[in-house]
Amino acid sequence: MNEVDEMILRSSVSRRAFMGGLSATGAAVLLAACGGSSNKTPTSSGSVSTASSGSTGSTSTSSTPSSSGSTVGSPVSSAAASTASSGGGEAKQGGEIIIGTLGEAQTVNPFVANESESNWRVKMLFDQFVRLDPASFAPKPSIAKSWQISNLTFTFTLQDGVKFSDGSDLTADDVAFTIKGILAKQTASPRATRFLTIKGGKEYNGGTADDVPGITVRDPKTLAIELAEPDASFLINMSYVSPAPKAMLDGKDLSQASKESFFQKPVGAGPFVFVSWNVGGDFVAKRNDNYFLKGKPYLDKFTHRVIADSQSLVNSLLSGDIDGSIYPSPAGYDQLKAKDDLNVLVPPFTSPDGWQFNIKKYPYLAKKEVRQAVCYALDMTQFAQDSLYGLGKPGTGPIAPGSYAYDKSLKPYPYDMDKAKSLIQQAGTPPDGIKFTVNKGNVLREDFLTYTQAQLEKLGWKIVPEAIEYATLVDEIIHMNYDVGESQEVGSGATVDPGDLYQIYHTGGSENFTGYSNPDLDKLLEQAKQELDPKKQVPIYAQIQQILVEDVPATWSWYRPYLHVAKKKFKGYVDSSLEEGMFTELETWYVSE
Repeated sequence: MNEVDEMILRSSVSRRAFMGGLSATGAAVLLAACGGSSNKTPTSSGSVSTASSGSTGSTSTSSTPSSSGSTVGSPVSSAAASTASSGGGEAKQGGEIIIGTLGEAQTVNPFVANESESNWRVKMLFDQFVRLDPASFAPKPSIAKSWQISNLTFTFTLQDGVKFSDGSDLTADDVAFTIKGILAKQTASPRATRFLTIKGGKEYNGGTADDVPGITVRDPKTLAIELAEPDASFLINMSYVSPAPKAMLDGKDLSQASKESFFQKPVGAGPFVFVSWNVGGDFVAKRNDNYFLKGKPYLDKFTHRVIADSQSLVNSLLSGDIDGSIYPSPAGYDQLKAKDDLNVLVPPFTSPDGWQFNIKKYPYLAKKEVRQAVCYALDMTQFAQDSLYGLGKPGTGPIAPGSYAYDKSLKPYPYDMDKAKSLIQQAGTPPDGIKFTVNKGNVLREDFLTYTQAQLEKLGWKIVPEAIEYATLVDEIIHMNYDVGESQEVGSGATVDPGDLYQIYHTGGSENFTGYSNPDLDKLLEQAKQELDPKKQVPIYAQIQQILVEDVPATWSWYRPYLHVAKKKFKGYVDSSLEEGMFTELETWYVSE
């Protein structure tokens, strides 16, 4: 027990060490439930590091441990300890940045956002109740100043002076409203499964209860959340809460289909304020003068620009038309590195790309033999050599290789065309018309589509290859209107938290967009979610990975190589393997000419 508690009390957590203790928040629940307490001031979740490189201040915490549980405190000043990859010069206000991206966001609705571009814009406009540190992935304060854990109850204290961009106060009532909005059945949020362990959450989500008894607003700055059962991922899942104003949205349609004017010009408490959105072009936001971190953001404005393809992103970076991007084609690595005014970073691998199958739509795809045949038909070693520019490699399974839960015994599916043909023969003749779809402009995924088409033709399977707009494909996957889709459009694996596999592959999970169901896997996912000791989670996640790799609801075919690029005049950021990359905490960026 003491060893687990130590994970929470560490004042500094390396990325690898934290991935070894990713469920430390859950361990704190276990500690409190067993009557444990601490006489130290925990800082591992409160002030590990922040992306404020170039600052000269120090981090302070203001928390007092309680005998009934663990307390985590937060930095209350904008100057914080630095583990930056870019610093230098004086951090001062002014300037703007143009960020190039590949795909258009689907929404800026914080109740239903579920893909990388929407998630990032929501964070910029609304912020997060709890953040994940960009370097260590440790939960750390944001709008929540601190939290105390007692048995299965998390008591959150809000920061002082948090306001929405219109100047109105953000209170615990707004946070409670947002969580309930995500859980509400009529919202149909892909995020809902993350909060079903809140007492009464399942009933409220199922439409059999009118309220969530586990959510209690004690006063305008205090929110208590009681869980019905231990949940190792709960505090990480609170990073998916971006508080919205109850006064403006109570009683309104919060779903993806909502026509509410609020979502056309949202009001949030994030570092930036919505200015305009030219769909398929520029999304523009300006500095929020009411932002609760005084002095931030430093930049006056950002433009999030959709560019047709990853090679055009390279060209735009070389020409100076954009200032940064996390999506340029790896083919441009040498050119970008050779440009004196650019920083080029190569982050660690996330969970792999591949194909995911709509098992509910096509009985043929529901046959495991068919999905396995796709794996055996693809020579991913050859694909990596030909198309990934020496920066990527064959994938193995659903969890990123840097995670404590990654099963090192996993191997890529071997290339075996005879085996693939035998499996297809067992399954029967493939029907005509099955579409394999990727997002247009992603050169690597388009290459993977072309390669897959050629290999499956050798099996006598003539697929329909399709490249469409990113937002359109995301919508098709979320509503399960696709046949076979590129697996990382909305995520088929886990990079930060292995607990994400629960939402994606548990029967009825709100992010289960394959229709996959396996009662044995469900039991293991439930067991892993409730197990608060990371060491005991490891063998459970090993079984989970083995089952998924055998059943293949998705293929984890190749580790995608990313390039994170920014002009050298920008300072103050930490690069990250979070989906927003180096732009995770844009409010800390500044210009140093």
